[in-house]
Amino acid sequence: MSGPKCVVVMPLAPALPLVPILLVAAAATVGTMALVNLTSAYLERRKLEARFRRNKDDLASITARLRSLGEESDALQENLDELSRKADALMQQGQCEQAVALLASSVAAVDHQRRLLEARIVHRIGDLQRRFLALSTRGTEFAAARQHIESFARTATPSDWPAAERERIAALCRAALAPITVPAAPAADLSETGALHLSEAEEQMVSAERELEKVRQTLSAEINRTQSRLMADRLGINAARTTTLADWLAAQPPATAPPSPAESGILKKLDALLAQIGALQDTAGWAELMRRADAVRAETDAPRRRRLYESLVLESGQRLKQLRATQAWLAEVDTLIEESEPYSGTAVDTVAAGLRDLHRAGRPEDLTPWRERLASAQQRELARLEHERKRHAILESLAELGYETSEGMETALAQAGKLVIRKPGDPDYAVEVVSDASLSMVQTTMVRYTDAPEMTEQQRRRDCEREEEWCADHARLRDRLAKQGLATSFKLKLPSGEHPVKVVRQDQRTATRAPAKRALQRPT
Repeated sequence: MSGPKCVVVMPLAPALPLVPILLVAAAATVGTMALVNLTSAYLERRKLEARFRRNKDDLASITARLRSLGEESDALQENLDELSRKADALMQQGQCEQAVALLASSVAAVDHQRRLLEARIVHRIGDLQRRFLALSTRGTEFAAARQHIESFARTATPSDWPAAERERIAALCRAALAPITVPAAPAADLSETGALHLSEAEEQMVSAERELEKVRQTLSAEINRTQSRLMADRLGINAARTTTLADWLAAQPPATAPPSPAESGILKKLDALLAQIGALQDTAGWAELMRRADAVRAETDAPRRRRLYESLVLESGQRLKQLRATQAWLAEVDTLIEESEPYSGTAVDTVAAGLRDLHRAGRPEDLTPWRERLASAQQRELARLEHERKRHAILESLAELGYETSEGMETALAQAGKLVIRKPGDPDYAVEVVSDASLSMVQTTMVRYTDAPEMTEQQRRRDCEREEEWCADHARLRDRLAKQGLATSFKLKLPSGEHPVKVVRQDQRTATRAPAKRALQRPT
């Protein structure tokens, strides 16, 4: 029968001559679809898990902010932990594609919920800022109305009234107005405390307006009663008719000119810009713009007020553009961090740590160097993982075939080197295995340990039998590697017995031996 297939490869150890090698498992590569799919699913799953966690955190932050703004949110996160557990269970069951699909759909759902909540925040902030500005306007109008009532009490009573009556009415007005003060408008603040203070101030304003209306009614009634009494006392005397408070107030010029249609359009645009700015940054920047908008609102000159509003709209638009650019940049940094997540616990962590520092600083810069650093680190780690998978597959397959290895096999397969494998109970024969650094090429040769230099016919037959046994094991080894996604190919095939078995002196053999199982404990 024909002998085993043999290969000849380039010598990986300079000390070895170019000799026929009984067996070579050459070009073992991670090239099959099974392994590619497994690796791809693993990396995709880890990236999706990172995005899933980030979206969950964003969702929690957004719902917390909605609550701080005084608006209850739905329980949108109740199923997220369960979805994560299901994905883990699918991966453990080997259903990688199903786990990835579940996480992908979950990420999409959470992202959609996040966008809905962000829209609610913009709407809520728009409502709050309109209330802040309206409260400020009401405060100004309230102060003016209070002052008008005082002026009316002093000037609107008929001049033919006795001085004592006019003074009595003025004193009555002062006493009624004394406990009524203009409620202080709170500073624009988007915190939970700020929203609470706004509600309290609005209630105080409603109460103060109600009390001021009571003073109006009381003062008008008292003036009418006094006029009737004086007319009765002076029946037949020509008495001047009193001016009603409503008529007097209607005759007063407005404190500020009402906004024109064009100005109203500018105000609407400014309101929308401020709401979006408030949703994208903390309260401080938004509050400063609100303060300036309130100051412009108090401007009495309509043309100047419009110019100030237009300037503020332009500035707010630029600020919003900057905030959106920063937000987009931060999202790109988040994506790079997510892409590093599958390589956690490796040298890629150094790049990921730098990206997190960059995110915390929040100062946009060119991310091209960071992408290149991350890609380079990932490629190195993928090469290491590929090498580790090959190493593990070879060791596992050899152990299944009953081979033991000498100490140093871990180092030999981790770097370019040589190892020796043998079966228990056969101390005279072993197989030397030499690999390159990437484990893409592995050459083997049968060796016999002996101190006798001469070669007998019986020894030659025994060498040939052992070569055939090893070649049979080699075929089984290739089958096992193929099942694990590792393709193997020959460089050269030689019949058994065509080249003498390599002889090694007994005193040069490895003194200690360890089962291959020990090497298999290396983490993958």
